[in-house]
Amino acid sequence: MSQHEKDQNLDQQVIDSFGHEWAAFDYAESETNEALDAQFMAYCTPIDLSQFNTKSSVAADFGAGSGRWASRLLPYFSLLYALEPSDGANKVLKNKFSKEPNMKILQETVGVNSIPTESLDLAMSLGVLHHIPDTALAIKDVAGKIKSGGIFLCYLYYKLENKPLYYRGLFWTSNSLRWVISRLPYTLRRFIARTIASLIYFPLARTAKLLEKRGKNVLNFPLHHYANMPFVMLQNDALDRFGTRLEQRFSKKEITEMLGNAGFDLSTLKFSDVEPFWTFSIKKL
Repeated sequence: MSQHEKDQNLDQQVIDSFGHEWAAFDYAESETNEALDAQFMAYCTPIDLSQFNTKSSVAADFGAGSGRWASRLLPYFSLLYALEPSDGANKVLKNKFSKEPNMKILQETVGVNSIPTESLDLAMSLGVLHHIPDTALAIKDVAGKIKSGGIFLCYLYYKLENKPLYYRGLFWTSNSLRWVISRLPYTLRRFIARTIASLIYFPLARTAKLLEKRGKNVLNFPLHHYANMPFVMLQNDALDRFGTRLEQRFSKKEITEMLGNAGFDLSTLKFSDVEPFWTFSIKKL
């Protein structure tokens, strides 16, 4: 089997895995709305959504999943493409947005899709492209859909280059577990992820919340980002973290190089200074 065929096979496995995940975590319940609103605004730190024209601007969410971010982006645009290749997530999207005339759901991939070339005022991809075998190529594919002067808002897993050694050590330990867990059957993966969320994510997140209330600096406390998130989101992220076969991480330098090679204007690159890292925005030349 060639490397290209191996990448395609792995890519399909990842797509199928996320299809199961988003079918299970469709975020239809209202209890998560406040936490999702806060997380979306954190992602949007590098841009001002009010700059877009609600009557003419066009956007796309590359890797829309359950639509949790697309639903929050939709009010700012006249047309929003929700691109999602998995069967499970597409069923969720079609059910959730069946009465939204400004939403166009596409069961297509980042590399092959029907979004018109150079048509987007904003392309958004949050936590998706690091799960694609060739992330640099995926960024180029997204770039081809953005008009000159249009904006790319993206979140890619980071290499923890701004974290202390012990923090990175904990990560590499968890990454070894991911290598094993992600190769198990989905039902078992989900059970283990729920257990991890219960025994590790929840206690650490709530400890971080308590320390923060006492005025302590928790920026280097493991899982502090989840301090105020409801348990269902901890389960979802634990499954995402430990149940996905392919996960890549990038430094600021590597991200900058990929963006430069994709035809973006590096003088407009803005990395967010709040978590999650690395979230960034950039304009196309």
